[in-house]
Amino acid sequence: MPEKIPVCEGAFTETSEGGVLIGNKCKACGQPFFPKAKLCFACLTDDMEEVSLSRRGKLYSYTIGRMASLHFQPPYVLGYIDMPEGVRVFAPLEFEESEYRNIKIGMEMEVAIKKLWDEGDKEIIGYKFKPIN
Repeated sequence: MPEKIPVCEGAFTETSEGGVLIGNKCKACGQPFFPKAKLCFACLTDDMEEVSLSRRGKLYSYTIGRMASLHFQPPYVLGYIDMPEGVRVFAPLEFEESEYRNIKIGMEMEVAIKKLWDEGDKEIIGYKFKPIN
């Protein structure tokens, strides 16, 4: 069984209900961040607390990649998801090519922890968003 390596340590976890993204927010002004920030860009304090984000958000924008990248073979979908906490998350989206015509701005999406790619004998795992049926 290949060793599983997170693409970004501490950015997500898996619970019994599914994947959860881990961000933080400023204790002084409440500004949320994902991924975690060392200090608040709004008020410049470093008094931050870790928070779990909601599992669901809405598709803000997307693009379909038609050129190969370092880790993804075309076609692949990437998008921005607006989360209820006030952050916009950039992530791969889980759609089959036959489903591309069904992608709609504003559709509800849910985070999923999945294998992103292989590196030798290791699996790089991370977060994706998939449509809610």
